[in-house]
Amino acid sequence: MGRRMGYLIKKKFIEGEAEDIETIARLRPWMEDEWSNTHGKFSKTILKTDYDASKNVFKFKIIFNI
Repeated sequence: MGRRMGYLIKKKFIEGEAEDIETIARLRPWMEDEWSNTHGKFSKTILKTDYDASKNVFKFKIIFNI
């Protein structure tokens, strides 16, 4: 699973790929904790997913509202 960080106006996000939705759901709290420890507090997160059939993976983006 890869991940990278990007920036939007007053929003920051982590995006990556996973083999299944369960992996994303299982790792989401850990990613939120790591974000909080590194970048500070956030008000809420939004999870967006998309299935890439050609690679057989789920792409995800966790958006952090600050």
